[in-house]
Amino acid sequence: MFLGILADTHNDIDSFEKALAIFRERGIKTLVHAGDITSPRMLEYLVEFDCYIVLGNGDQIDKDVINWKASVLGLRPVEDTAEFEYGGKKFMVFHGNNVPLYRQAVASGKYNYIIKGHTHYFENYISNECRIINPGAVYRHDESSIVILDVEADKVEKIDIDEN
Repeated sequence: MFLGILADTHNDIDSFEKALAIFRERGIKTLVHAGDITSPRMLEYLVEFDCYIVLGNGDQIDKDVINWKASVLGLRPVEDTAEFEYGGKKFMVFHGNNVPLYRQAVASGKYNYIIKGHTHYFENYISNECRIINPGAVYRHDESSIVILDVEADKVEKIDIDEN
């Protein structure tokens, strides 16, 4: 089972479309967006996917409108965190700007994966037997990247959007 992971789109429609095209080409049906989508309009691009989306610090001012748009489009509610099971593994997603929440989640031992964004840089490491993944930022940055996670093999593939 494969999971597409992205974060920090910041209204960059061109880069967002490139990222989604990569997921489509690879047959990815389920996505995690780790926050800072920054516009309700961006949700329209996600309706074909099964999505878990969380709010980032850049989304807080529009969180009610983002949730209204998500509801209209048939997407899940967009909260500060999301917890779900996928491929028999437990996931927790948050934007990454709440350090105490992150420390508590890692220390809990409840999750196989914690997905976050916020820093705009790729991360992939294990702490307390939990894999922590930050896909980097989608929007044009030093490096624009996304991740495809093979849940069964526990393999993380970082993809540079600009090279595709």
